[in-house]
Formats: sequence, structure tokens, C-alpha cells
Amino acid sequence: MIRVPYPCVIQDKFCGIINISVEALHDVMTEDPETRTYKDCMLMSQHEEPKVTEDEEPPTEQDKRKKMLALKDPVHTVSLQQFIYEKLKAQQEILGEQGFQSLMETVDTEIVTQLQEFLQGF
Repeated sequence: MIRVPYPCVIQDKFCGIINISVEALHDVMTEDPETRTYKDCMLMSQHEEPKVTEDEEPPTEQDKRKKMLALKDPVHTVSLQQFIYEKLKAQQEILGEQGFQSLMETVDTEIVTQLQEFLQGF
């Protein structure tokens, strides 16, 4: 059995990984119209209290347990935006600036533009 080095697999699948990443960012990010920045709507804070309107019941103990469980899930605790940024930075360090740029050129320009919009500020 031949073992393929980890970076090689990433490079072979890079375009697809970026496409899926941008698609996922579209699913979980919301844009603040005032600042024109994006926020991961899946993130939860321990201190964040659910907003209860007058016609809703306050959270039950079961609701509180569900929230505590959700707070242990990376989907709700790790920013997808930051995660993607960090993984791209790591890939750039492995390949060097020129190698990474060559890899980015394999990705559709519209997808790259969308990725750059999502990662502004990092």
C-alpha cells in the first residue's frame, strides 16, 4: 500500500474543498447591513439568553440541557469563517506564497471573490 502525503491529497482536491467551503459559508453566514461584515449565525454563547416574547414560554430545564449540549458541539463553538481562514493560512505556509497562488488559480474566480468577501477582516 502506497501512502500519499497529506498535503498532496489537499492539493488534489483543493478546488472542490474551496467550492464546498464557500457554499457552507453562504449557508451559515449572515451579513450585517450597517458594517457590511459577516457573522457566523451558528455560533452560540454560554451567556446568550434566548429572547422570549410575551406569548412564548420561558425555557424549560430540557431546553437548558439541550443548549448546554449544543455548546459542546464545534458547529456552535468554532467559527467556520475563522476555521477556513486558518486552514488556508496553514496551506499557504506549507506551499509558500507562489505555490499557494498557483493552487488558488485553479479555483473559479467568482468563488475566489466570494471567499475573499467572507474572509475580509482576517
